[in-house]
Amino acid sequence: MIKDTAQKFKVIRYCVATGLVPFLEALVVYSADTGPTPSEITDVDVLGVRPADSAPLKRIIFDCKTLKTSAINRALWARGLASFILADEAFVILSKSVPEAHRLAGSQIGVRLFSEEIFDAYAQSANPSYSVPNSYIERPAAWETLYDIGSRYPALKKHLNLLQSSGPQITDPAYGIRSLVASLKKIEGEIDPEKPEHRAVFLLTCMQLLLFFSELVRIFHNVFDPATKREQFELTLRYYIWGGRENYDIRQRLKEAAAVSRGADPGVFELPGWDTFVEVFRSLLDAPTLVGSTCLPTQDLAFREISVIDQSLDKRLATRLSGNSRVRQFIGLAAQYVISASRLPRDFRARLNQTLAELASE
Repeated sequence: MIKDTAQKFKVIRYCVATGLVPFLEALVVYSADTGPTPSEITDVDVLGVRPADSAPLKRIIFDCKTLKTSAINRALWARGLASFILADEAFVILSKSVPEAHRLAGSQIGVRLFSEEIFDAYAQSANPSYSVPNSYIERPAAWETLYDIGSRYPALKKHLNLLQSSGPQITDPAYGIRSLVASLKKIEGEIDPEKPEHRAVFLLTCMQLLLFFSELVRIFHNVFDPATKREQFELTLRYYIWGGRENYDIRQRLKEAAAVSRGADPGVFELPGWDTFVEVFRSLLDAPTLVGSTCLPTQDLAFREISVIDQSLDKRLATRLSGNSRVRQFIGLAAQYVISASRLPRDFRARLNQTLAELASE
Protein backbone atom coordinates (compact mmCIF):
# COMPACT_ATOMS: atom_id res chain seq x y z
CA MET A 1 0.00 0.00 0.00
CA ILE A 2 1.36 3.42 -0.99
CA LYS A 3 1.56 5.85 1.95
CA ASP A 4 0.99 9.62 1.68
CA THR A 5 -0.56 8.85 -1.71
CA ALA A 6 -2.01 12.28 -2.51
CA GLN A 7 1.29 14.10 -1.98
CA LYS A 8 3.34 11.52 -3.86
CA PHE A 9 1.09 11.67 -6.89
CA LYS A 10 1.20 15.44 -6.89
CA VAL A 11 4.96 15.02 -7.13
CA ILE A 12 4.60 12.51 -9.96
CA ARG A 13 2.33 14.97 -11.83
CA TYR A 14 4.98 17.65 -11.30
CA CYS A 15 7.71 15.34 -12.58
CA VAL A 16 5.78 14.47 -15.73
CA ALA A 17 4.85 18.11 -16.36
CA THR A 18 8.48 19.24 -16.06
CA GLY A 19 10.17 16.36 -17.90
CA LEU A 20 11.47 14.38 -14.93
CA VAL A 21 11.19 10.58 -14.96
CA PRO A 22 9.57 9.60 -11.62
CA PHE A 23 10.35 6.52 -9.52
CA LEU A 24 7.95 5.91 -6.64
CA GLU A 25 9.22 4.65 -3.28
CA ALA A 26 12.69 3.81 -4.57
CA LEU A 27 14.49 1.62 -2.03
CA VAL A 28 17.91 2.75 -0.80
CA VAL A 29 20.37 0.03 0.16
CA TYR A 30 23.80 0.07 1.74
CA SER A 31 25.80 -1.92 -0.77
CA ALA A 32 28.93 -2.05 1.42
CA ASP A 33 27.09 -3.99 4.12
CA THR A 34 29.13 -6.86 5.57
CA GLY A 35 26.09 -9.13 5.80
CA PRO A 36 25.04 -11.77 3.23
CA THR A 37 22.82 -9.29 1.39
CA PRO A 38 22.76 -5.48 1.12
CA SER A 39 20.60 -3.82 3.77
CA GLU A 40 17.55 -1.77 2.85
CA ILE A 41 17.99 1.35 4.95
CA THR A 42 15.20 3.65 3.73
CA ASP A 43 13.37 4.69 0.59
CA VAL A 44 12.95 7.84 -1.46
CA ASP A 45 9.27 8.79 -1.60
CA VAL A 46 9.71 9.92 -5.20
CA LEU A 47 13.00 10.04 -7.06
CA GLY A 48 12.84 12.31 -10.09
CA VAL A 49 15.50 11.89 -12.78
CA ARG A 50 16.14 14.46 -15.47
CA PRO A 51 17.84 12.63 -18.36
CA ALA A 52 21.05 14.07 -19.72
CA ASP A 53 20.95 16.35 -22.75
CA SER A 54 23.69 18.94 -23.14
CA ALA A 55 23.84 18.96 -19.33
CA PRO A 56 24.56 15.97 -17.07
CA LEU A 57 21.78 13.72 -15.80
CA LYS A 58 20.23 15.11 -12.62
CA ARG A 59 18.51 13.41 -9.67
CA ILE A 60 16.04 15.07 -7.31
CA ILE A 61 14.60 13.46 -4.19
CA PHE A 62 11.10 14.33 -2.99
CA ASP A 63 10.16 13.69 0.64
CA CYS A 64 6.43 13.72 1.39
CA LYS A 65 4.98 13.88 4.90
CA THR A 66 1.37 14.29 6.02
CA LEU A 67 2.03 13.75 9.75
CA LYS A 68 3.07 16.64 11.95
CA THR A 69 6.81 17.03 11.97
CA SER A 70 9.44 19.74 12.19
CA ALA A 71 10.08 21.21 8.74
CA ILE A 72 13.76 21.86 9.33
CA ASN A 73 14.24 18.36 10.75
CA ARG A 74 12.83 16.91 7.53
CA ALA A 75 15.08 19.23 5.55
CA LEU A 76 18.15 18.01 7.43
CA TRP A 77 17.08 14.39 6.89
CA ALA A 78 16.50 15.01 3.18
CA ARG A 79 19.91 16.68 2.84
CA GLY A 80 21.55 13.64 4.38
CA LEU A 81 19.67 11.26 2.10
CA ALA A 82 20.50 13.34 -0.97
CA SER A 83 24.19 13.23 -0.03
CA PHE A 84 24.05 9.49 0.58
CA ILE A 85 22.64 8.64 -2.87
CA LEU A 86 24.49 11.51 -4.61
CA ALA A 87 21.28 13.31 -5.58
CA ASP A 88 21.57 16.87 -6.85
CA GLU A 89 18.61 18.45 -5.10
CA ALA A 90 15.90 17.76 -2.51
CA PHE A 91 12.29 18.84 -2.10
CA VAL A 92 10.30 18.35 1.11
CA ILE A 93 6.50 18.66 0.97
CA LEU A 94 4.53 18.92 4.23
CA SER A 95 0.80 19.09 4.85
CA LYS A 96 1.07 22.20 7.04
CA SER A 97 2.55 25.62 6.45
CA VAL A 98 6.33 25.95 6.74
CA PRO A 99 7.84 28.78 8.84
CA GLU A 100 9.82 31.22 6.75
CA ALA A 101 12.93 30.72 8.89
CA HIS A 102 12.77 26.99 8.16
CA ARG A 103 12.42 27.62 4.44
CA LEU A 104 15.43 29.93 4.47
CA ALA A 105 17.49 27.49 6.51
CA GLY A 106 16.48 24.67 4.18
CA SER A 107 17.50 26.71 1.16
CA GLN A 108 20.93 27.23 2.71
CA ILE A 109 21.55 23.46 2.63
CA GLY A 110 19.99 22.96 -0.82
CA VAL A 111 16.57 21.72 0.28
CA ARG A 112 13.31 23.30 -0.85
CA LEU A 113 10.58 23.21 1.79
CA PHE A 114 6.92 23.45 0.73
CA SER A 115 3.48 23.18 2.20
CA GLU A 116 1.09 21.31 -0.11
CA GLU A 117 -0.62 24.56 -1.05
CA ILE A 118 2.61 26.33 -1.93
CA PHE A 119 3.87 23.28 -3.85
CA ASP A 120 0.69 23.29 -5.96
CA ALA A 121 1.27 26.94 -6.85
CA TYR A 122 4.94 26.29 -7.57
CA ALA A 123 4.18 23.29 -9.79
CA GLN A 124 1.46 25.15 -11.67
CA SER A 125 3.85 28.02 -12.39
CA ALA A 126 6.51 25.56 -13.55
CA ASN A 127 4.12 24.06 -16.13
CA PRO A 128 0.36 24.66 -16.49
CA SER A 129 -0.16 21.01 -17.54
CA TYR A 130 0.37 20.12 -13.86
CA SER A 131 -3.30 20.88 -13.26
CA VAL A 132 -4.69 18.33 -15.77
CA PRO A 133 -4.38 14.54 -16.21
CA ASN A 134 -1.26 14.29 -18.29
CA SER A 135 0.04 10.73 -18.37
CA TYR A 136 -0.61 7.08 -17.54
CA ILE A 137 2.33 7.41 -15.13
CA GLU A 138 0.10 9.52 -12.86
CA ARG A 139 -2.35 6.67 -12.19
CA PRO A 140 -2.05 5.10 -8.70
CA ALA A 141 -3.71 1.89 -9.93
CA ALA A 142 -0.97 1.41 -12.52
CA TRP A 143 1.73 1.70 -9.85
CA GLU A 144 -0.13 -0.82 -7.68
CA THR A 145 -0.23 -3.18 -10.66
CA LEU A 146 3.50 -2.65 -11.21
CA TYR A 147 4.23 -3.52 -7.57
CA ASP A 148 2.11 -6.68 -7.88
CA ILE A 149 4.17 -8.00 -10.80
CA GLY A 150 7.00 -9.05 -8.49
CA SER A 151 4.55 -11.02 -6.34
CA ARG A 152 2.80 -12.64 -9.26
CA TYR A 153 6.01 -13.40 -11.14
CA PRO A 154 8.77 -13.97 -8.51
CA ALA A 155 11.41 -14.53 -11.20
CA LEU A 156 11.01 -10.87 -12.20
CA LYS A 157 11.25 -9.39 -8.70
CA LYS A 158 14.99 -8.60 -8.69
CA HIS A 159 14.83 -7.17 -12.19
CA LEU A 160 11.92 -4.93 -11.20
CA ASN A 161 13.90 -3.74 -8.18
CA LEU A 162 16.71 -2.73 -10.52
CA LEU A 163 14.27 -0.89 -12.78
CA GLN A 164 12.43 0.93 -9.98
CA SER A 165 15.04 1.44 -7.26
CA SER A 166 18.71 0.60 -7.71
CA GLY A 167 19.02 1.42 -11.42
CA PRO A 168 17.94 5.08 -11.19
CA GLN A 169 20.48 5.58 -8.38
CA ILE A 170 23.47 4.28 -10.36
CA THR A 171 25.75 7.21 -11.17
CA ASP A 172 28.11 5.44 -13.61
CA PRO A 173 26.22 4.78 -16.87
CA ALA A 174 28.70 2.15 -18.06
CA TYR A 175 28.25 0.17 -14.84
CA GLY A 176 24.51 0.75 -15.12
CA ILE A 177 24.35 -0.77 -18.59
CA ARG A 178 26.40 -3.78 -17.48
CA SER A 179 24.10 -4.29 -14.48
CA LEU A 180 20.97 -3.94 -16.59
CA VAL A 181 22.16 -6.46 -19.18
CA ALA A 182 23.25 -8.94 -16.47
CA SER A 183 19.81 -8.67 -14.85
CA LEU A 184 18.11 -8.99 -18.22
CA LYS A 185 19.95 -12.24 -18.93
CA LYS A 186 18.51 -13.72 -15.73
CA ILE A 187 14.89 -13.22 -16.85
CA GLU A 188 15.27 -14.75 -20.30
CA GLY A 189 12.38 -17.10 -20.86
CA GLU A 190 10.41 -15.58 -17.99
CA ILE A 191 8.48 -12.87 -19.84
CA ASP A 192 5.82 -13.27 -22.47
CA PRO A 193 4.88 -10.56 -25.03
CA GLU A 194 1.26 -11.67 -24.80
CA LYS A 195 1.03 -10.46 -21.18
CA PRO A 196 0.57 -6.71 -20.66
CA GLU A 197 2.52 -6.76 -17.37
CA HIS A 198 5.46 -8.32 -19.16
CA ARG A 199 5.28 -5.81 -21.98
CA ALA A 200 5.44 -3.11 -19.28
CA VAL A 201 8.59 -4.73 -17.85
CA PHE A 202 10.13 -4.83 -21.32
CA LEU A 203 9.40 -1.16 -21.93
CA LEU A 204 10.68 -0.13 -18.49
CA THR A 205 13.88 -2.01 -19.32
CA CYS A 206 14.15 0.01 -22.54
CA MET A 207 13.50 3.20 -20.58
CA GLN A 208 16.23 2.48 -18.03
CA LEU A 209 18.63 1.67 -20.87
CA LEU A 210 17.81 5.01 -22.49
CA LEU A 211 18.47 6.81 -19.19
CA PHE A 212 21.94 5.26 -19.05
CA PHE A 213 22.45 5.95 -22.74
CA SER A 214 21.52 9.63 -22.33
CA GLU A 215 24.46 10.17 -19.95
CA LEU A 216 26.89 7.85 -21.73
CA VAL A 217 26.22 9.49 -25.10
CA ARG A 218 26.69 12.94 -23.54
CA ILE A 219 30.08 11.88 -22.15
CA PHE A 220 31.20 10.32 -25.44
CA HIS A 221 30.00 13.22 -27.55
CA ASN A 222 32.27 15.57 -25.61
CA VAL A 223 35.35 13.57 -26.65
CA PHE A 224 34.24 11.76 -29.80
CA ASP A 225 35.92 12.56 -33.10
CA PRO A 226 33.42 11.77 -35.90
CA ALA A 227 36.35 10.98 -38.18
CA THR A 228 37.44 8.09 -35.94
CA LYS A 229 37.46 4.78 -37.78
CA ARG A 230 34.93 2.19 -36.65
CA GLU A 231 37.63 -0.15 -35.29
CA GLN A 232 39.13 2.51 -33.00
CA PHE A 233 35.70 3.77 -31.94
CA GLU A 234 34.60 0.23 -31.06
CA LEU A 235 37.79 -0.41 -29.08
CA THR A 236 37.42 2.82 -27.09
CA LEU A 237 33.76 2.11 -26.36
CA ARG A 238 34.53 -1.48 -25.31
CA TYR A 239 37.17 -0.38 -22.81
CA TYR A 240 34.93 2.40 -21.45
CA ILE A 241 31.98 0.06 -20.90
CA TRP A 242 34.19 -2.30 -18.88
CA GLY A 243 35.81 0.41 -16.77
CA GLY A 244 39.07 0.74 -18.68
CA ARG A 245 41.48 -1.46 -20.60
CA GLU A 246 42.95 -3.12 -17.52
CA ASN A 247 39.55 -4.22 -16.23
CA TYR A 248 38.60 -5.51 -19.67
CA ASP A 249 41.86 -7.45 -20.03
CA ILE A 250 41.32 -9.11 -16.64
CA ARG A 251 37.88 -10.28 -17.74
CA GLN A 252 39.27 -11.55 -21.04
CA ARG A 253 41.98 -13.55 -19.25
CA LEU A 254 39.41 -15.03 -16.85
CA LYS A 255 37.27 -16.04 -19.81
CA GLU A 256 40.28 -17.66 -21.47
CA ALA A 257 41.23 -19.55 -18.30
CA ALA A 258 37.68 -20.85 -17.88
CA ALA A 259 37.57 -21.94 -21.52
CA VAL A 260 40.92 -23.77 -21.26
CA SER A 261 39.68 -25.71 -18.23
CA ARG A 262 36.75 -26.91 -20.32
CA GLY A 263 38.79 -27.47 -23.47
CA ALA A 264 36.67 -24.89 -25.30
CA ASP A 265 37.43 -21.96 -27.61
CA PRO A 266 37.60 -18.85 -25.37
CA GLY A 267 36.49 -16.38 -28.03
CA VAL A 268 36.36 -12.66 -27.27
CA PHE A 269 34.89 -11.31 -24.04
CA GLU A 270 32.06 -8.94 -24.99
CA LEU A 271 28.93 -7.31 -23.70
CA PRO A 272 25.98 -9.43 -24.89
CA GLY A 273 24.68 -8.20 -28.23
CA TRP A 274 27.89 -6.19 -28.73
CA ASP A 275 27.61 -5.62 -32.47
CA THR A 276 24.08 -4.27 -32.06
CA PHE A 277 25.20 -2.16 -29.10
CA VAL A 278 27.90 -0.46 -31.20
CA GLU A 279 25.46 0.11 -34.06
CA VAL A 280 22.83 1.59 -31.75
CA PHE A 281 25.33 3.76 -29.90
CA ARG A 282 26.70 5.29 -33.10
CA SER A 283 23.13 6.08 -34.18
CA LEU A 284 22.45 7.82 -30.88
CA LEU A 285 25.56 9.94 -31.36
CA ASP A 286 23.90 11.49 -34.43
CA ALA A 287 21.63 13.42 -32.04
CA PRO A 288 23.20 13.15 -28.57
CA THR A 289 21.12 15.84 -26.86
CA LEU A 290 17.85 14.17 -27.89
CA VAL A 291 18.38 10.75 -26.33
CA GLY A 292 16.98 11.89 -22.99
CA SER A 293 13.74 13.07 -24.60
CA THR A 294 12.80 9.42 -25.19
CA CYS A 295 12.75 8.38 -21.52
CA LEU A 296 9.47 9.86 -20.31
CA PRO A 297 7.47 8.71 -23.38
CA THR A 298 8.90 5.20 -22.96
CA GLN A 299 7.88 5.11 -19.30
CA ASP A 300 4.43 6.36 -20.33
CA LEU A 301 4.19 3.55 -22.91
CA ALA A 302 5.04 1.03 -20.18
CA PHE A 303 2.34 2.32 -17.84
CA ARG A 304 -0.16 2.38 -20.69
CA GLU A 305 0.25 -1.40 -20.93
CA ILE A 306 -1.07 -1.83 -17.37
CA SER A 307 -3.77 0.85 -17.49
CA VAL A 308 -7.26 1.27 -18.88
CA ILE A 309 -6.80 3.08 -22.20
CA ASP A 310 -7.81 6.73 -22.14
CA GLN A 311 -8.10 8.66 -25.42
CA SER A 312 -7.07 12.00 -23.90
CA LEU A 313 -3.95 10.46 -22.35
CA ASP A 314 -3.18 8.74 -25.65
CA LYS A 315 -3.24 12.12 -27.37
CA ARG A 316 -0.80 13.55 -24.83
CA LEU A 317 1.44 10.51 -25.21
CA ALA A 318 1.29 10.85 -29.00
CA THR A 319 2.42 14.47 -28.62
CA ARG A 320 5.43 13.37 -26.54
CA LEU A 321 6.29 10.73 -29.09
CA SER A 322 6.28 13.43 -31.76
CA GLY A 323 8.32 15.86 -29.66
CA ASN A 324 11.21 15.57 -32.10
CA SER A 325 12.14 13.44 -35.08
CA ARG A 326 14.27 11.05 -33.00
CA VAL A 327 11.93 9.91 -30.23
CA ARG A 328 10.32 6.96 -32.01
CA GLN A 329 13.59 6.01 -33.72
CA PHE A 330 15.58 5.93 -30.49
CA ILE A 331 12.89 3.98 -28.60
CA GLY A 332 13.02 1.43 -31.41
CA LEU A 333 16.81 1.25 -31.18
CA ALA A 334 16.64 0.63 -27.42
CA ALA A 335 14.14 -2.17 -27.99
CA GLN A 336 16.43 -3.59 -30.69
CA TYR A 337 19.37 -3.78 -28.30
CA VAL A 338 17.36 -5.20 -25.36
CA ILE A 339 16.23 -8.06 -27.59
CA SER A 340 19.70 -8.52 -29.09
CA ALA A 341 21.32 -8.71 -25.65
CA SER A 342 18.92 -11.44 -24.52
CA ARG A 343 16.74 -14.18 -25.85
CA LEU A 344 13.54 -12.19 -25.43
CA PRO A 345 10.95 -12.82 -28.17
CA ARG A 346 11.07 -10.41 -31.10
CA ASP A 347 7.31 -10.07 -30.67
CA PHE A 348 8.05 -7.50 -27.96
CA ARG A 349 9.36 -5.14 -30.61
CA ALA A 350 6.52 -6.03 -32.99
CA ARG A 351 4.02 -5.14 -30.25
CA LEU A 352 5.86 -1.87 -29.61
CA ASN A 353 5.78 -0.98 -33.31
CA GLN A 354 2.07 -1.72 -33.40
CA THR A 355 1.44 0.57 -30.41
CA LEU A 356 3.54 3.36 -31.91
CA ALA A 357 1.60 3.06 -35.17
CA GLU A 358 -1.72 3.26 -33.31
CA LEU A 359 -0.62 6.35 -31.39
CA ALA A 360 0.68 7.99 -34.57
CA SER A 361 -2.92 8.09 -35.81
CA GLU A 362 -4.11 9.98 -32.72
